[in-house]
Formats: sequence, structure tokens, C-alpha cells
Amino acid sequence: MILFKFAFITDTHLYLNAPRNFASGLQQQTKSLQLYEKLVEQLNAFEPAFVIHGGDVVCGGQSFGMSAEEFEVTLDGAQQLGQRINAPCYYIPGNHDLHPETGSKADYLERFSTNGMGSVSFVHENIRFILLDSQEVPEDLTHGYISTNQLAWAERELKRARDYNQEVFIFSHQLPFPNVEFQGVGSRVANSAEVLEITAPFDRQILAFFCGHLHLNRVFREQGMLCIVSSGIICYPMMWRQVLVYPDRVDVKTVPVDLPDVLAESEAVNPDNNPYLLGRDRDLNFSIPRLFSDDS
Repeated sequence: MILFKFAFITDTHLYLNAPRNFASGLQQQTKSLQLYEKLVEQLNAFEPAFVIHGGDVVCGGQSFGMSAEEFEVTLDGAQQLGQRINAPCYYIPGNHDLHPETGSKADYLERFSTNGMGSVSFVHENIRFILLDSQEVPEDLTHGYISTNQLAWAERELKRARDYNQEVFIFSHQLPFPNVEFQGVGSRVANSAEVLEITAPFDRQILAFFCGHLHLNRVFREQGMLCIVSSGIICYPMMWRQVLVYPDRVDVKTVPVDLPDVLAESEAVNPDNNPYLLGRDRDLNFSIPRLFSDDS
């Protein structure tokens, strides 16, 4: 019996009036609205209890040449698309959600925060969801950073989970800590050692970390904790995660946005790199054992 379902999406990179596609056409910004609309349609068909967006909602920051005016218009468009999802949608900021000129997070937070902040925590069916804001930085620096104050908040949330015998999912845009494959600071939270120091004592509670940013599918363990990296919607393989929670396990299924022509355009740009972005079978569909039974 499924207790509930949720969806994890990330790196939609909406750019409403994109002058071109980026990354030599791998990223399909000129089709980003079409991709987002189809994604919303598929999410509604999936009927999740809620959706979590892992960041880079739009193409702000310093890589896309987006004007301040276009940034505002695109944020509005993304907000309207999110309102079409028939379930609550929780957002965490990515580096491209920062203002392209000032580096400010204010415009993003005005539209997408649930409490005026980039971080939030909530409990659903005795699982605590902790969404971290890894953009406590002055501008788009690619890498993330999580402040001492936020880490203290996260530690309090983890202690609550332990006290109430709850399992935990943690979400951040960048990797919370490096692994053998992803060592570069640009892929992760710069103060990842501090993140690990906070989270490691609660490894029994933590079912998994969910991240985006890298535009690929990968699942690995670091310090005994499971990390699930999800591909971007904007480029091949254009996939998102369906998460089905059962009493004894959590099943994760990875599905593409159903736009074969757009996918084919992105897929054709650098075919040799596509297997790296797609990941292995074990990166796409897998189960996570639950830690606590209902009567524990």
C-alpha cells in the first residue's frame, strides 16, 4: 500500500524570451516554456501529495545574459506555471535564481518562499523534509554556501526528527558534500565539511539527500548517507523523480518529460556524453529501505 507520493524536479531553467539555446544547444531554452508546461501536465497526472523543486527555476545569475526586466518576467511566468500544479510546490533556490545584475535573492523569495526564507521544513506521514538554501552567497558563484545560522537550524530540525522517531529527506541545490566523482567546489556546497559535521550524527534518520545542479542522474553513498542527484529538465535526459513511499520502503522512479522532439534536439548535440548524463540503471530506478516501521 502506497502511503503517499511526491515528485522531485529541478533545473527547469525557464527563459521566456530566450534568444538562443545555451551549451551549444544541449540546453533547450527556446523550448523551456514548452518543457515546463509538459512537466506540469505530467506532474498533475502523477497526482503527488506535493512537489519539491530543487532550484534553478529560471536562467538568472551570470551565465545567460538575462536582463533584469526579463528576469522579473520569467520569474512571474515560473510562478504562474507552479500555480497550475494541483499540489503544494516547495522551492529551494539555485545559483541561477539570483538577480542577474545585483545577485539578490529577494525577487525569487518574494514569489517562491513559503516563509520569507529560502529554507523550510515540514513533516508528512512522520517523515521530516528539510529543504536547505545553499545560496547564501552574494552572487552566482556556481558553488553553494550554507550559513552557520542555517546549519544550526538544520541541526535543530534533525534533533526533532530523532526525538520524534522520524525519518528525514534533505534537499539542496548543490551537492551537500563531495564524492569521488564530484570533487570540484563548483559542484557542491563550499562548506560541505560543516554540512557533513551537522548531518553525520543523524545518519540513521536520514533516508537520502536530493540535489540538482549537475544536470545528470547519479546515486551514491558518502559517509554512509545516500545522495540522489537528478538531471535538469532543460537538457538531456530531461528527467524528474517520482517518489513512492510505502510502509517498508521508498521507491524512486525516473521519468522523462514527454517531448520526444525536444529531447532529440538536446540528445544530438554531444551523443558521446549522453550515457554520462543519463546514468546507469541503478541511478534511475531503485528502492530505499525505510528505517522505522509503523510500530517502532
